[in-house]
Amino acid sequence: MQIANTNTIAKIAAVLAGLGLVASTFAAFAPAANAQSSTSSADLQAQINALLAQIAALQANTGTTAAVSFDRDLTMGSTGADVTALQNWLISKGFTIAAGATGYFGAQTKAALGAYQASVSISPAAGYFGPITRAKVNASAGAGTGTGTGTGTGTGSSTLNGGEANLTDFNLRSEDSSGDEGEEEVEIATAEFDVEDGDVRVERLEVTVEATNSSLEQQPWDYFDTMYLMVDGKEVADIDAGDRDEWDETDTDVYVLTFTGFGVVVEEDDMASITIAADIASSIDTNDQAQTFTVFIDDSGIRAVDGEGIQQYTGQDTDTITFGFGAEESGDLRISSSNDDPDASILVADEDDESEDYTVFVFDIENKEDVDTLITDLSVRVATTSTTLTNMVRTATLVVDGDDYDGDINYSTGEIEFEDIDVEIGGDDEMAFEVMVTLKQNATPGTLVFSVANADVDAEGVNSGDDADVSGSATGEEHTVALTGIAVEAVSTAQTVVTPGNSASDTYGTFTIKFDVTALEEDAYIASTTDNVLAGLEGVVYTVLQDGSASTTFGGSAVLSSTADTESGFFVVDQGDTETFTLTVTLNPTVAGTFEVDLTTVTFNEDAIYTGETVFTIDSNDNDYQTDPIYIAN
Repeated sequence: MQIANTNTIAKIAAVLAGLGLVASTFAAFAPAANAQSSTSSADLQAQINALLAQIAALQANTGTTAAVSFDRDLTMGSTGADVTALQNWLISKGFTIAAGATGYFGAQTKAALGAYQASVSISPAAGYFGPITRAKVNASAGAGTGTGTGTGTGTGSSTLNGGEANLTDFNLRSEDSSGDEGEEEVEIATAEFDVEDGDVRVERLEVTVEATNSSLEQQPWDYFDTMYLMVDGKEVADIDAGDRDEWDETDTDVYVLTFTGFGVVVEEDDMASITIAADIASSIDTNDQAQTFTVFIDDSGIRAVDGEGIQQYTGQDTDTITFGFGAEESGDLRISSSNDDPDASILVADEDDESEDYTVFVFDIENKEDVDTLITDLSVRVATTSTTLTNMVRTATLVVDGDDYDGDINYSTGEIEFEDIDVEIGGDDEMAFEVMVTLKQNATPGTLVFSVANADVDAEGVNSGDDADVSGSATGEEHTVALTGIAVEAVSTAQTVVTPGNSASDTYGTFTIKFDVTALEEDAYIASTTDNVLAGLEGVVYTVLQDGSASTTFGGSAVLSSTADTESGFFVVDQGDTETFTLTVTLNPTVAGTFEVDLTTVTFNEDAIYTGETVFTIDSNDNDYQTDPIYIAN
């Protein structure tokens, strides 16, 4: 008799677990099942009867199977009451979890859930409790076909305050008027209504759509993949709108999609605001893209329950919006200059071999649309002076996001062609494109300027395959190819106004620009002469700005000094050494104004001669080589 009663208690425990109750509900009775002769059969029977009475009371309130509603994704490591409820539900359906309903989502729960998914043809049966499985379980447990968080424009509390509610002032507000193929979470319309006299829980919303063009495809499942309900920017329900079985045809070519079980709570005197959104199908026939749908919510298309348990309805079938479709976007690319584009520099060629790699041009390409775009081909133009590209550049490489692409140099057109690169730029993303070159052995001296324009870029939508829009352009700094070279680095600038004898007519300004020069491959010879115009014989050239404009009509003089040794009127910077140079400009203008001095170029040679020199151009945007403006009276 004792063993039989023990088995009976075990069965009762299983029933309680199926009702979503933990073992503690009957734990107080369990010791009697394991007791020895100290507990009589009559006592055990009395405890069994008490448990059976408890079960009967629970079933009277919840039905023979406790209803459960799940509102979040669950996976390995998840914990909480909803995990316990899911475990109890799986056990009640015959899927074994040896540890029982522990409230922790572990390997056993994953295996049981995977077995359930396989039994109802959910693929993949990976044991992940996501939207598809959640909707299936909620429907099976009597919680409706939709999914939801249980919170919304109100507090989200399960307790509804106030009396019989009243839903008034319904309005369906249009959001986006159309959606493109493949576009996700496009907001179609927002349903608004006021809640008066008590709180309500919105439990059902019916979206009705009707095609306006009978000559085109009219079934909504050919245009929508998934439809959502959104509250405060958060998803509260979703339905597979691409499944024709989810749609009810209420009239000829009039279709209704019904969301249930999401439980959005709206408090008394608040306005409900529920947005209908959709993922647009990615393969709408080109002709059918001209179709539009009239969208509305029927007079009783929204159902809510108030604190009195009374069903309240709202909606208005004459309040409609129109929604259309467009071809999938392919991207809108814009080329622009990059902050990482290198300053003008000397590219030193090797007399015996090709040179090292030089970064000569960096530009940015931004995708201004929220769609992935593929750049298939790209060309970079090269402008040269004094020589041809044939005698200068040996190889070219494009570096994008850590990947290298070899270029084909078209010497006849002066272009570097990068073909079949297939660089993908994500929606609303920006990428930097770096161009690197090597120089030919004993390259001919000259200058190089690299550029790219919209016509030089071929791109298409990753999904659409159609051409993307490309705009903008970028041009790099001028780089000088030489068989020897220097590096120039700014040190400091200064300016001052001197008025001898306190006479304005004697006022003059003194400007100094100090910079370092390093000889790279060979000794560098820099003439000690200066000028404010380029005549080809000066060691340095500077520009005087008067009231913001370049000027040569001023009185003054300039002196170039250096820490370097001199030879035949040249400063000599030995190979590998660095010497400091100071340009001092004195201005005694005949007309008062605001003046500044900018260092423009540094000219050097391999020997102490004035022919065949190389000009190092200072970046005009580099403020480190520009004095501050000062006012000089007269």
